[in-house]
Amino acid sequence: MLARLGRLLTWCVTALVALAALLALLVALFDWNLAKPWISRQLSTMLAREIRVDGPISLSWSLAPATPQSDRSWLPQLHFTARDLQIGNPDWAQSADHLVRASLLDLHFSPLPLLHWHWHITDMHVTGLDLVMERADERRKNWRFSDQPRSRWSFDIHQIVFDHAQIRYVDQPLDLDLRFDARPLSAAAMRTAEGSDSPPGLVLQAAVSGRYGEADIQGQLRGGPLPDLLNEGSVYPLQAQGDVGEVHTVISGNLVNPHQLRRADLQIRLSGDSLDRLYAASGVPLPATRAFSTQGSLTIQRAEAAGAGRTDRDNATKAWDWRYERFTGKVGESDFAGDAHYYRGPPKNHLSVTAHADLLRLEDYVPAAGAKQKEGKKEGKSEGKRQDRVLPERPAQPQRWARLDADIELKASRVQLHGGLDWQDASTTLRLKDQVLTVAPLQFAMAGGKGDGEVTLDGRQNDIRSSLQVNLHGVQVRQLFPKLARIDASFGKLDGQASLNGSGNSVAAMLASADGRIKADLSQGTISQFILEAAGLNLANAVFAKMYRDQQVKLLCGAADVTIKEGVAQVLHGILNTEDAAIDITGQVDLGQEKLALNVYPRTKQVRILSLRTPLYVRGSFAKPDIGASKEGLAARAGAAAALALVAPVAAVIPLITPGEKIPDDCAPHAAADAR
Repeated sequence: MLARLGRLLTWCVTALVALAALLALLVALFDWNLAKPWISRQLSTMLAREIRVDGPISLSWSLAPATPQSDRSWLPQLHFTARDLQIGNPDWAQSADHLVRASLLDLHFSPLPLLHWHWHITDMHVTGLDLVMERADERRKNWRFSDQPRSRWSFDIHQIVFDHAQIRYVDQPLDLDLRFDARPLSAAAMRTAEGSDSPPGLVLQAAVSGRYGEADIQGQLRGGPLPDLLNEGSVYPLQAQGDVGEVHTVISGNLVNPHQLRRADLQIRLSGDSLDRLYAASGVPLPATRAFSTQGSLTIQRAEAAGAGRTDRDNATKAWDWRYERFTGKVGESDFAGDAHYYRGPPKNHLSVTAHADLLRLEDYVPAAGAKQKEGKKEGKSEGKRQDRVLPERPAQPQRWARLDADIELKASRVQLHGGLDWQDASTTLRLKDQVLTVAPLQFAMAGGKGDGEVTLDGRQNDIRSSLQVNLHGVQVRQLFPKLARIDASFGKLDGQASLNGSGNSVAAMLASADGRIKADLSQGTISQFILEAAGLNLANAVFAKMYRDQQVKLLCGAADVTIKEGVAQVLHGILNTEDAAIDITGQVDLGQEKLALNVYPRTKQVRILSLRTPLYVRGSFAKPDIGASKEGLAARAGAAAALALVAPVAAVIPLITPGEKIPDDCAPHAAADAR
């Protein structure tokens, strides 16, 4: 019985050996070109795409080449070559009619792993490679030959050698289309890379062109071996720089498991002439600003891999988490630093930012109309015509807000407003929800006092509807105007409220249509008599005080009440009241035309000799204000003095004597002031 079983096993082994030998001889001796048409048809049917080889093919046995990953050079392998090879695309692919074209494909692979549905390719040489990879979703990738969630076939490639390759990658969910003109790095270039801050393992270089979102891409890339792009679980090093839209970009880091396109860990530097240039690639609607630069750590990964809890299959193929961490940067002379999380995908993009600035200058983030912007230069003549404008005119684009919701927590040690006015320790939260942007609560310290407010911008219509509420409490006038600190005087406190509503897509347009009211009250203090007398053109006292001493007078109060209607600010009441003088301010300011029409009326409470008291005017534009004394008042007094001088020299002084007026010591509106 045992002898019979032994003979049976012997016959089976002999048959298997004979079959293997027959197959080996078949591989070695058969002219595979005779079977090429039949093989191409069978592969095309099985893979649901055209497989075509226009040149000769060969299949033979060889020993495995020694590689750093394996020392099994004694094992036999199959050696396959094909000329003028083309592997077509599935029907759903839109980018090209082929996945691969090559003038020569030469590869070594192990036959035994094929029994386990695995391609083990130890060596691949490709000449004239033209590769077009396209992804529509997780199942539809043109380099996968199955529509199942996971293909039965797997592969690993130890080495790919090529002289020149044209590679295109199209990712429909990411709206990405890149072309790479790739070549191996020279030995000298690899030595240079090893001696720099470049990631290790860079062996190829490529000129990159294409598109990401609405941004055109041009640049240069250095990367690792091609097998690391294709093999499961690999890490692919890269370094690149170029222009993404109008933003210069420098990146360095790794793609983790690029075969599945799971995650990227990058160091990134960005720079451009305005933050709004980032919109084309990121979809984040940032404001038009002065030139910026920023750098930090950027991690991009699939939302489901990040634990976002979104399991919907369609959303999962499009949802990505971007984390921009430990970033720093500058806009103009302003600085910023913080962390950002950007979820990009359905149902809606969402941005969360926590940022801090030591210095935030308003003119950097909202440049004045005359600021030199790249886009302004393109506008040519139209820009030249607006050189006399001050208010920012560059429009926002509220239609972009529809793509994003955002929560931004911002703190600034110092906010520089305009003309030396500063806020300290400012903080607020910017929220964008369904195209409505709110800045609330806005809190800040200002010149020893405090302020609070709220801003709302409603972008759900073509013209943004804006609303502003600001309150000031206990602001120290001396600290409010730094130049006053050099004058030996003390000043009171300022309280104020401002409420404005308008519409328009720029600051200039919003103010041109604004309605609202501004009120301010100044408490008791002291003020330089020289300043008041000079403002009233009381020459005798001005010269006396300047030459001998700058006396102090008690400031009783100050008040302002301004109403704004359709962009025209009308001064209903404006006064500065001291023990011996009062200054009334009347007139209007046209915010739309940026024109000034104000009058300043000084009134004395005591008799002044040699007084040329006369109203002052403030005219002109915001860019070029014209401030001076009323010529009519001065001429009338000078003419009267000249006429009396002909009669009696002493009488010539009479027109230059100002009798004191009985003026109430409060700052409420009175008939005497209103009569002016």
